[in-house]
Amino acid sequence: MDFKVRVPAGVELTKEKGWSHPEKYLYFTARLNLHVEQYQAENPVYFGEVLRPFRTTDFSETRVIERFEEECTVVSAEETTRSTLIENEVLAGIASEIGAGIELPTYTLSAKVGSTYQEKIKTGISASLKNVRTITRREKKSFEIQQSIVKGAKELIYAVAGYKRYRWDVYLHYIDYLFVEYRRSMLKLRRKKINMPRPQGPNHINRIKVNMPVFTISYWELDPKSSLLFTESEYKGLPHKIKNPDRAVIEELQTSINLPLPSRPDRPTLYTLSNIAFPLRWIDRQGDWTKEELAKIELEEADGSAWWFQYGPGRNKHK
Repeated sequence: MDFKVRVPAGVELTKEKGWSHPEKYLYFTARLNLHVEQYQAENPVYFGEVLRPFRTTDFSETRVIERFEEECTVVSAEETTRSTLIENEVLAGIASEIGAGIELPTYTLSAKVGSTYQEKIKTGISASLKNVRTITRREKKSFEIQQSIVKGAKELIYAVAGYKRYRWDVYLHYIDYLFVEYRRSMLKLRRKKINMPRPQGPNHINRIKVNMPVFTISYWELDPKSSLLFTESEYKGLPHKIKNPDRAVIEELQTSINLPLPSRPDRPTLYTLSNIAFPLRWIDRQGDWTKEELAKIELEEADGSAWWFQYGPGRNKHK
């Protein structure tokens, strides 16, 4: 199975604080568009922690039909991937390179620049893998146990969690980026938003094709349908038993991949997300300020401009 993961996630970019802010009226983001190939390991089911104990009687076979919920710790492969690229500053390094390589005033970047990033990205990834932090979450899982226990069983009977091994091969397909600038025209007071670089017809030119392997992540996934009953001694002797199902292993990926850029940008585009995060007018932004405070700043900064003398307070000085 293959699918896409984006770093940072779209929901983060629907808010102004999800964008970097290199200058007062300028905002920026670079996004990694990852292609993920998922595989299930060809292993038997492995067993982990005890979910619940049961007892039987000395006189009759016991048929256990049990449905219950347990809160379990599970690995989030997607959030672990995001964390590896964000917390270890891989994304920040790429964003810095893009910011240094754009051409003003169009904010365009040559598509050939993408190939020059590969070695720097690989170096950043190699360094980041030394400090990987597995991201987990607590989830309620529903289990259903249906199994017979023979009469006369003297030991406790354990319902044991079953796990399967999965692997993600993660590739950096392409990078897209966007600058959001609030500009004021010569004869206007209010600064208005503009996205750069502008699309050229249906083509979004803010995409850099990369196509490089990033890393492989192996993790355990809880499979409630694989949970079984074991006696206490059987559980202790299980050959396929795991101690830390809440840990992932990340290693460098060497396998190459070649994917064409999609004919249309993946949705939502950065242009769409910027329209959600930023209002058209600078003074309408949300934050720890009032609209009146922002309007006052704009008025003060307009002092001496063409607008100031033609339409603003400076007009009265020439009458």
